[in-house]
Amino acid sequence: MKGGSVKRSLVLMSLILVLMSVIVIGGVAILGIESMSKMANSDYEKAKIEGYDNEITSQVQAVLSILQCEYAKVQTGELSEDEAKHEAAEIVRAMRYGDDSSGYFWIDDTDYILVMHPILPEQEGNNRYTLEDPNGTMIIQSIYSVCTSADKGGFNEFYFTKSDGVTVAPKRAYSAMFEPWNWMISTGNYIDDMEADMESVKAAIDKTGMRMEVIMVAAGVVIAIAAMLVAVIYGNVICAPLVKIQQLADRMAVGDLSSNVEIHSNNEYGRTGTALNDAQTQMVGLIANIKNTSMDLENAVSDFSDNFSRMDESIQNVSIAINEIAQNINTQAESTTTASDNVEHMAEGIAETAREITALEENSEIMADRSTKSMDSFKQLIDINEKTKVDIDSMYTQTESNNEAVNRIREAAGLIGDIAEQTNLLSLNASIEAARAGEAGKGFSVVAEEIGKLAQQSDDTVGQITAIIEELTANSENSMHLMKEMSEASDVQVGVIQQTQSMFMELKNASDACTSSIRAIGEKMDNLNAQRESITDTIVTLNNIATDNASSTQETSAMASELGSAVNQSSQLVQMLANDVSILTENLSIFKLRAGQSDENQ
Repeated sequence: MKGGSVKRSLVLMSLILVLMSVIVIGGVAILGIESMSKMANSDYEKAKIEGYDNEITSQVQAVLSILQCEYAKVQTGELSEDEAKHEAAEIVRAMRYGDDSSGYFWIDDTDYILVMHPILPEQEGNNRYTLEDPNGTMIIQSIYSVCTSADKGGFNEFYFTKSDGVTVAPKRAYSAMFEPWNWMISTGNYIDDMEADMESVKAAIDKTGMRMEVIMVAAGVVIAIAAMLVAVIYGNVICAPLVKIQQLADRMAVGDLSSNVEIHSNNEYGRTGTALNDAQTQMVGLIANIKNTSMDLENAVSDFSDNFSRMDESIQNVSIAINEIAQNINTQAESTTTASDNVEHMAEGIAETAREITALEENSEIMADRSTKSMDSFKQLIDINEKTKVDIDSMYTQTESNNEAVNRIREAAGLIGDIAEQTNLLSLNASIEAARAGEAGKGFSVVAEEIGKLAQQSDDTVGQITAIIEELTANSENSMHLMKEMSEASDVQVGVIQQTQSMFMELKNASDACTSSIRAIGEKMDNLNAQRESITDTIVTLNNIATDNASSTQETSAMASELGSAVNQSSQLVQMLANDVSILTENLSIFKLRAGQSDENQ
């Protein structure tokens, strides 16, 4: 438990275990008592109901015996049957049973006629076939059913009016048949009276069970109180050694190592106390040794601090001298670097000029190459132009031939037209002659008509051919005109191309001369660049030497600085160590050692 003592935890744990045991055992016992009470009540109720049933059965059997005696008188002739029935009915009317004499009998016959009823004498002689209780049970019909069964009797339950003539209550009745007279003898007990009779006994049983439950609860409370007392006593016994151990731990926490813990037992507490005493003894020896060591360490730290102070002063002197040397070397290196930079600028100018010359030379060569290729192209263009002129002349000649062929076709078309006209005239004459011939010339008329159609088609065809020829003639004339213009333009183009060829030839000669001059300048620039590289190498060598000297001086100065930093850091560490030793000595001074152990370790 947080914030609680071991003693309280032990007492609480023991009390919880006891309470859980008491609750479980008590709960089981109480449930058992309640179950037994319910079972006893059920058994009592069952036995009581069975006793009531046996009682009314035996009472009806007694009435049957009386009726049998009365019937015997009829058999012996002592009484007539009517006299015997009347006497028997009056005897039964007067019969009572029970502690309060509330039990009575009534008689019905198999014709459902009420023969005798001590409570309802006014209904005697009535037919009760339709007698029905509030729940719809046909009372007399149910009695008839059990009386005419194989057992000649049985039980029925129905609601009926009590002897006060007012109260209607459930009733359990037994009926039996007296066969000689066909009488049904019935009696019964009201269920609410039976329950009231049994209620007192059930209440007594429940009261006994309740009393046992109270006894169980009281016993559990007593056991819990006793368990708490035992837990407290036992907790005190168990926790006493723990208190001593705690006191020892408190003394050790404040540095008091002068006394041991005394636990006189051979259990875990005793062994724990012995182990703590041994640990305390070893701690005393360890602390005494630490005190001696801290004193020696304090002396050594003081010596280290003095040595580091002297070493730091020497390093500072060396660092000043090295800084002066480094400044001189840096000045020399800066002068060399300036000269090197100037040479580098000159080298960049030479290199830039060389690159421009190289580019100019490349462009000159490209121009010469393009000039040569242009001359070749112009030669090819002149050849193509001359060939085109030859082709145009050939097309002009061919077009003239086509015009002559078109003229011949025009003449043939004219001839075909003349033939068509003559054929048409011939067809007309044939038609006229056929008309003159009458019926004999009908066949010739048909032929003449077909010849006329053919002449017409020929004439149409000639018209179409003439139109096509006219279109061909116009196109041919246009082609000849265009080809003539193309021939003239080709002659002009050839002249221009020849002039351009002469100009390109002069440009090529000038480009060749320029290329030769550029190559001469390039050779001179190469010589100048070689001289510049020699000067640059010399300056670079001087600059490297100065840089190496400066780097070495800077490294030496840096090493001196690092050594000084290391000395300062070591001095600080020694100072921190001295402080820690002082704190350790101060902390050890709080421990109180036994006199014998302290002297021995010193």
